[in-house]
Amino acid sequence: MLRKLGIVIMCAFTAVVVCSASAIAEAQSAAAQRQEEEKAAEKKLADINKSMEELAGEIRKAEGKTQAEMNRLYEEFKVKQKEAGKELEQLRKSTNETWEKAKMKMDKALEDLNGLYERSKAKSKEKGEAK
Repeated sequence: MLRKLGIVIMCAFTAVVVCSASAIAEAQSAAAQRQEEEKAAEKKLADINKSMEELAGEIRKAEGKTQAEMNRLYEEFKVKQKEAGKELEQLRKSTNETWEKAKMKMDKALEDLNGLYERSKAKSKEKGEAK
């Protein structure tokens, strides 16, 4: 009887160890995935910023209403850029419970910035076609 009890205890202990190892592996995988997504968001932000800075030269060349509109878009971009930087920090600081919400906010901030860049780029092309 004691032998059977020992076997049952060993099986239960083994199951706990296996479950713990699985939970640890899942947590490590989730952490690695989060880190990859943070780096991807950081890269997207840097790429959009670089593209907008390159386009800033076109703003200086524009004239009249086009320049005014491009300046307005650029100023709006700068505000959204700061917000995106804050969202990236929040993403880095997020807990497992707040990760999804922080990720959605970061994705939205990147989408907003990209939209402003695309509108600025389109406005820049309008300037070029007007000449």
